[in-house]
Amino acid sequence: MENAEQTVSRPLKISLVQVINPNVKGAMNKDLNGGFGTADDYGTTITSKILQRIKGKWVRLPVISFAFLQTILREKGHTVTYYEESLPEQPSDLILLYGSIVDYKYENEVGQKLKMKFPEATVGFFGPFVSVRPDLFGGCDFVLIGEPEPFFMHDFTSLDQLKGNVLVKSATTIEDLPTPSYDGFPLHRYGYSPANNKRPFLVLLASKGCPYSCRYYCVYGEYQGAKIRQRSPKKVVDDIVSLQQKHNIKGVQFRDPVFGLNRNFIPEFCDEIMKRHVKIQWGMETRLDLLNEENLKMMYAAGLRNLNVGIETNDPEVAKQNKRLLVQQQHQEHIIRFCDKLGIKVSAFYIIGYDGDTVETVRNTIKYAVRLNTPLARFAVSTPYPGTRFYDQMEASGRLLTKDYTHYTQFHPVYRHENLSPEQITALLSEAYRKYYFRLGFVWNTLRWKIRELTSA
Repeated sequence: MENAEQTVSRPLKISLVQVINPNVKGAMNKDLNGGFGTADDYGTTITSKILQRIKGKWVRLPVISFAFLQTILREKGHTVTYYEESLPEQPSDLILLYGSIVDYKYENEVGQKLKMKFPEATVGFFGPFVSVRPDLFGGCDFVLIGEPEPFFMHDFTSLDQLKGNVLVKSATTIEDLPTPSYDGFPLHRYGYSPANNKRPFLVLLASKGCPYSCRYYCVYGEYQGAKIRQRSPKKVVDDIVSLQQKHNIKGVQFRDPVFGLNRNFIPEFCDEIMKRHVKIQWGMETRLDLLNEENLKMMYAAGLRNLNVGIETNDPEVAKQNKRLLVQQQHQEHIIRFCDKLGIKVSAFYIIGYDGDTVETVRNTIKYAVRLNTPLARFAVSTPYPGTRFYDQMEASGRLLTKDYTHYTQFHPVYRHENLSPEQITALLSEAYRKYYFRLGFVWNTLRWKIRELTSA
C-alpha cells in the first residue's frame, strides 16, 4: 500500500502523442467519423486530385480528447507535453497515443519505436477504434477500452494499472470535464475552410451520445451510446471565452454527433453568448428535422455560420433498407434555402453504395445534391465499421472484401455490393465530385458566398 501511495503522489512526466503520417498525401483527419478518422481520396482523375489537394490544405482538426486529457492530467499535478508534428526525444513515465482505423498500422509502428527508445516508459493507446479492436494495437504496454477522460479523472492512481486491456468502467460525465487545453498544439495548422474561414480555429464539445437508429452503421452511437450527455450552456461559453483569452480564437467547430438534441440547450446557449457579448463564428453537425426558422435565426445571431447535415440519399426505399430515417423533403429543402438566406453555409453529406443502391438511385442522389446546390457537399462510400451491426452483418454473410482497415476510409468499397461492382462504386464517387464541383452553378455559388463574406467582414 505504501508503494502505491508513493506512485500516486509522485508527479509523472506524460507525453501525449498525435501521430502524423508523413507518407499520407491528402486529407487525413483522425477526430472525424466518430474518432475512427477519415482519409479523403477522391480518385485518380485530374479533378479528383485538385479536390484532394484543396481539402488537405484547408481542413485539419485537432483530436479534442488530447486537449481534455492535457487539462485533466495537469490538474492532477503531472507534467504533460503534447506532440503532433514531432515525437518525444526525452524519456517520459507515460506515453499516450491515439489509435485510428485509417492509420493504425503506422500508429502501431510509431508506438513500438517509442517503446524501444524508452523501455522504462509505459506506452499505450486509446480511442474509439482502439476500444473496438484492441487486438490490433500490439507491441506496447496497454490499450484503453472506453473513454479516456473518466479513467484519468477518477480511476487512475498508478502506472501499474496500465497493463494489457484496461477496461474503463464509466462514461464521461461531460459537465464535469474541465476546459480543454490546447497549449503546445500547432494552432496555426488548424482550419475548417471553406466552411469556416476564421482563424485561429479550434474544436469544442457540447454533448455526447446519439439515440437515432443510424447507430446500425454509425460509429458515434455505438461508442458514445444512445444517452445524451449534455454540457451546460454556461460551461460551453466558458470554454469559448477561455480559449479566446488564451489563443484569441475566432472560429469553433463543435464535435457533437448531433448538436442541440436537448431542446433547452440551443436557446439557453444562444442567450448565454449574447448576454456575455461573445463574438465567435461557430459551426455544428445536426439533423435537419431539429431545425426551424426560429432556432436558426437565434443561432445565427449568436454566431452560427456553418452547418453539417447528413442527407445520405434521396431514395426512400434505399434509406429504409439501411435503417435511415429520411427527413421530409419539403422541410429539408426549406431549411437549406433558409440557411442560405440567413448566411449559414450548409455542408451536405451523401452516401454512395448503400445496400439497395443502383446506378440509377446513386445518380438520382447526385442530381438531388446538384439541385440543392449547398456551398459544400461530401460524397462518401458506404462503409461497414467494426463495432457496428452493419459490419457484423457483412462479416457473417461473407461479404467483406478486406479486413485491412486502412482501406476503411469512406472512399474505397470494402464489401461486396448486391448491385454494384467496386469499380462502379469508385466511378460513381468520382462522377459525383466532378458533377458537383466542376459546374458553373457551383462556381457562381462560391463567388456569391465570397462576396457576402467580404462585404459583411
